[in-house]
Amino acid sequence: MRKSFEHLIWEVEGQVAVLTINRPEVLNALNADVLEELDEWSTQIHPKLEQSTNPIRCIILQGAGSKAFVAGADIKEFKGKTKVEAQAISTRGQRIFGQIEQLPVPTVALVEGYALGGGAELAIACDFRLAAPNAIIGFPEVKLGLIPGFGGTVRLPRIIGYANAMEWMTTAKTVTAKQGVDVGIFNAILEQENEDMLDQAKKWITPLCSMAPLAIKSVIFAMKSQHNTYSTQFFEKEASLFGTLFETLDFEEGVNAFLEKRNPGFLNK
Repeated sequence: MRKSFEHLIWEVEGQVAVLTINRPEVLNALNADVLEELDEWSTQIHPKLEQSTNPIRCIILQGAGSKAFVAGADIKEFKGKTKVEAQAISTRGQRIFGQIEQLPVPTVALVEGYALGGGAELAIACDFRLAAPNAIIGFPEVKLGLIPGFGGTVRLPRIIGYANAMEWMTTAKTVTAKQGVDVGIFNAILEQENEDMLDQAKKWITPLCSMAPLAIKSVIFAMKSQHNTYSTQFFEKEASLFGTLFETLDFEEGVNAFLEKRNPGFLNK
């Protein structure tokens, strides 16, 4: 595997590995380069994790800094994209997040600050989600005239239930750490504000790392075999709708309003 990336930091310390998305100047937004590196990392790390000599028992994913896990996609890159190009972006994101979801060791999203849009979709592709006290998670895509395009419409309902997922995605609702624990999207809140959040996350996963590795892998495989029986048509439908919306005036207005920091005036066209 590549020893260093431009936008990712990969560190292994004993049984725990940490992957950091390192674009704090833009709240760790997912642009094409970040997705390319996530694709390369997840593709190359999977076979290594399958080896019996692999020491890694758990992977923590985090964003650089305390303001955001990942604040979403890099919206500037959406401007001017065609329906076909947009559908390809969605399909690619679905595939990359699916690769992360299928890793054979537990993955934990450590959410400090914002996890919005594509950032929330990355978080729910992980097995566990831990929230800092300032965590905010949500799916605001409809404010842009879009829908979640990296698997969010498929994964979120099975985590928080159909009714909650429908409300979140159609109203662009964002929730706090406490609300997120109550609905089940966060496993726990790391409440010691005077202690480093990553250190707290490592303490939280200590019991997990102490269990029999093969049994843990078997639990992961068994549970994901149940959850990941989605027909590919669900992902295909999400990508198709995501692409189609790029042709609408509402999408154009939503993106322009976002970039101009004003409220959109949607036309239903």
